[in-house]
Amino acid sequence: MSINLFFVLLLSLLLGMFGYFKPTLFVGETKKEVPKFELESFVVYEISATGIDRFFEGNHGKRFEDRYEVSSAKFSNNSKDLFESISANEALYKEDIITLKGNVHYTREDGLEFRSDEGKYDTTRSLVSTDGDFIITQNANRVNGTQLLLNTQQKTVSANAVSGSYQLD
Repeated sequence: MSINLFFVLLLSLLLGMFGYFKPTLFVGETKKEVPKFELESFVVYEISATGIDRFFEGNHGKRFEDRYEVSSAKFSNNSKDLFESISANEALYKEDIITLKGNVHYTREDGLEFRSDEGKYDTTRSLVSTDGDFIITQNANRVNGTQLLLNTQQKTVSANAVSGSYQLD
C-alpha cells in the first residue's frame, strides 16, 4: 500500500467521523439568553466622595448584557435633597429606567408615599409614573387616582380620575 493511499484513507476516515459526530442544529431551536451573572440576597452600593449615593438590593438578581432583572427589589437614592426609595416584587433596570411590577411602594424622607401594582422610575429625570391605580399619602393627606406622573425634582404631580382628602394646616 502506498503512502498516498494511506493518507487518503485516513483523511476519508477523519472526514467521515466529523460528519457523523458533528452536532446538528434544529430549525425550531431558539437560543436562550444566559445571564452574565446571578446574585442571591444582595446589596449593590454606588459610592462617591461624599458617601453612599445609591444602593440597589434584592433577593435574586440577574445581570444580562443590557439590563438587570431583580426579584424583591428595592432601589434607594441618597444623592437628592430628600432620601427616597422604591420597592416592588419584580424589577427590570434598563437604561436608567426601573420598570416595577407587583406591590410598588415609593417612600420619601418628608413622608410622601406612593403605592401601586406597577410603575416606572426614571432615575435620571426623577420621574415616577404608573398607568394603573395608585394611592399617594403624606401625613394625613390621601389621593387616589389612575395614570400618575410624579416629578420628584420639580415637585409636580399629574394624574387622572383623582379623588382624595387633604388636611389644611
